[in-house]
Amino acid sequence: MLHLYNTLTAKKAEFQTIQPNKVGMYVCGPTVYDYDHIGHARTYLNFDLLNRMLRFQGNEVTYIQNITDVGHLMNDAETGKDKIKQKAQETGQTTAQVIEHFSEAHKDVMKRLNILSPDNYPKASEHVKDIISFVEELIEKGYAYATTEGNVYFRVSKKADYGKLSHRGIAEIVTGTRIEPAKDKLSPADFALWKAAPFGATEMVWDSPWGKGFPGWHIECSAMSRKYLGDTFDIHGSAVEHVFPHHENEIAQSEALTGKEMAKWWVHTGLLSVNGQKMSKSLRNTVSVDEALQEYSPNELRLAMYQTHYRRPFDYTRANMEQGVVLRRKIFSQYNSLPEQTSGDIYQQIIAYLEDDLDSPQALQCWGNNINKISKSDTNRLFDIFGLIYRRIEDDPAAQRLAADRHVARQNKDFLTADNRKAELLQLGYEAVDNDESTDYVPR
Repeated sequence: MLHLYNTLTAKKAEFQTIQPNKVGMYVCGPTVYDYDHIGHARTYLNFDLLNRMLRFQGNEVTYIQNITDVGHLMNDAETGKDKIKQKAQETGQTTAQVIEHFSEAHKDVMKRLNILSPDNYPKASEHVKDIISFVEELIEKGYAYATTEGNVYFRVSKKADYGKLSHRGIAEIVTGTRIEPAKDKLSPADFALWKAAPFGATEMVWDSPWGKGFPGWHIECSAMSRKYLGDTFDIHGSAVEHVFPHHENEIAQSEALTGKEMAKWWVHTGLLSVNGQKMSKSLRNTVSVDEALQEYSPNELRLAMYQTHYRRPFDYTRANMEQGVVLRRKIFSQYNSLPEQTSGDIYQQIIAYLEDDLDSPQALQCWGNNINKISKSDTNRLFDIFGLIYRRIEDDPAAQRLAADRHVARQNKDFLTADNRKAELLQLGYEAVDNDESTDYVPR
């Protein structure tokens, strides 16, 4: 049985579904103002591993990943400029053009990484009516208040268990975090549910009972997760930096409205750094997924990142990424010579590691140490769980032609042509490994 660590309880426990063999999972999606970076990749790759394990164990998974296309302000603040509007001003595009471009870019990157597609990608802008209704109910229940400025805030002091996810009290939250001041707030800890539109704004603003405006960032996920998964669902997840304030605020507003637990399990991936430093545009060490895929294949990215447990920090260094290259080469190069039957309980041990809070490092170590003892059928199952794609050069006519040309060039000692064909094959996703009398073409 699968055991997972729950951020809410700060404990690892046996995962139990609300409905037998059915799982509702909501993972916070991107704010579509830029291309996905490797921090996004790490988060979504780890939730893809969880998704695949849940399906492997016979569950029907409904996976929702939202698109934030309005209301997420710069630096995750309560006041200031919207991230998407800022990008539109910088590029001279409309907000609609920015949203469309980066939404499609995100979906394309997910496909290139072989991440199973969510069942739905709901956009915040398409659920404004749901959000307004949500806010109206919170006001009626006394958990929110509208101001003369046209803003609506959640009244944090009314929620006695606020801080239960981040395990901090309100006093600690107010004194220990950066909270943007707002003149119309009753308390600095209160957070925005609805924001008044800036004077003259015409894009991405809506009429509401409180005047023209747009939803706050946190309320979007509460409204959409409820719409698609119900008042209470199985798993809510994202990266650890979303524990506070984003997920803390989601819990407060959702549970204030419904009187029910929002999600049974809260799952968070660890931080990602680049060469020992926090990834940051100001430090000029942000690495996009596109840039990473120019050096490493999707298989190599997966195998590199899965060699660090999903809850631990991952440092994007050449040394760590090369571990994925080495393991990919080791696994794929032996695929054609695998036995018909697996020796002993090796396969079951790998699965047991994964069932222990997705302990992919231990699972991959066990696999790597016993590759030639695992049958092809069991190996195919592991490929599916880890999202790896093994491509046969025999099924790729273009690659076969290059391999044939390279073989002739090597026989004729035309090493320049042979090297050129080797580089072209690498671009197609095949690594040429020359032996004394033959060449193996190992998929990347």
